[in-house]
Amino acid sequence: MKTTRWLAVLVMTVSVLAWSSAAQAQPRFEIGSSMAGMLVGLGDDNDVTVVGVPSSSFGLLDSGVYGSLFVGQRLALEPRVGLFWVSSDGDSTHVLNLTGQASYFLSGTTRPSLYVLAAAGVLDVSGDDSSPKSIAGGLGYRIPVGDRLVFRLDGRYLHATEGGGNQVLVTLSIGGVFGR
Repeated sequence: MKTTRWLAVLVMTVSVLAWSSAAQAQPRFEIGSSMAGMLVGLGDDNDVTVVGVPSSSFGLLDSGVYGSLFVGQRLALEPRVGLFWVSSDGDSTHVLNLTGQASYFLSGTTRPSLYVLAAAGVLDVSGDDSSPKSIAGGLGYRIPVGDRLVFRLDGRYLHATEGGGNQVLVTLSIGGVFGR
């Protein structure tokens, strides 16, 4: 649990610092959420398929809400968070997923663009002594619609530690651009 909290504090601190410096260089940012997704386990004690609308697995392995901090015409640092909470018969459990992602947009951020992504995260489950970490890489396509609306479609290969296994995730997201 201590490792999870320290890693969460580190991810959020780096995100805030990056956001602050990005705001000075270029005041644009994007906030969005997944609309639909699919997760496919690759068989290493994790042979599962989940399809979800508005999002796959409720942000369990792919965080459902993101913020893009543009640090140039092609690069964005993206803190991501997913949370779900279950309560039944007086017992409750939460699952919190904190992820940091970097995305590089091949054609820039003002027009439709293919992008490459790399991400690392940590999963905190209440009452669990372990805190699985994840690392992912993938490709996406970002489609700005007008000045404020953005759609994203991305696919990623994700590896999770502590028995989490390997997954392929495909997600459709919607976002809004602010600060223009």
